[in-house]
Amino acid sequence: GLDPADVNDTLSQSACRLMMQGLYGFDKDMNLIPVLAESYTATEDATEFTFKLRTGISSHDGAPFDAAAVKANFDRVTNPANHLKRTSLYAMIDRTEVVDPTTVKFVLKNPFGAFVPTIAHPAGMQLSPKAIQQYGKDINRNPVGTGPFKFVSWSADVLKVTKNDKY
Repeated sequence: GLDPADVNDTLSQSACRLMMQGLYGFDKDMNLIPVLAESYTATEDATEFTFKLRTGISSHDGAPFDAAAVKANFDRVTNPANHLKRTSLYAMIDRTEVVDPTTVKFVLKNPFGAFVPTIAHPAGMQLSPKAIQQYGKDINRNPVGTGPFKFVSWSADVLKVTKNDKY
C-alpha cells in the first residue's frame, strides 16, 4: 500500500516519500530537519510539543496543509479502531490540538524526549485530509500528499507519478 500510517516496509515508505512529506525528516547524516514544519518548541518535561507550520502549502488535491490537516492525520493514526500498522509508533500521543491555522500542539501521555525524531519517521508523512475523507481505507491506493510528485497510478510492478508543479 501507499498509506504511510499503514506500511512497515522500506520499499513502500520510499514510494510514499515521492508524494508525501512529514513535519520533520532527516538529512543524509540523519540529522533532524524541518520539512512541513518550520520549528518546534517543547515543554521542559517533554510532555507537550508545539510545531509552527510552513504556510502556503497545499496537498495535490488543493486541500490546505495546516494545523487541522496535521490533527486529522494524527487523530487517524492514533485511533486504534482504524487498525493501522503504525498506531503503536504514536501511542504516546494523548491528543493533538489546533492552536491556530499554523500551529499544532501534541500533548503526550508521558514525557518522551524522542518525540521529534519519532514524528520524523516516514509514518508521520501527511496525507490530504480531503483524500482521507474521500477514499477512506482505499487511501492506500490513492495517496494524496504535498510532495514533489503526484500519484498517477500503481499496478503490480509499476508506480507512476508526475511532477508536482506547485512543489
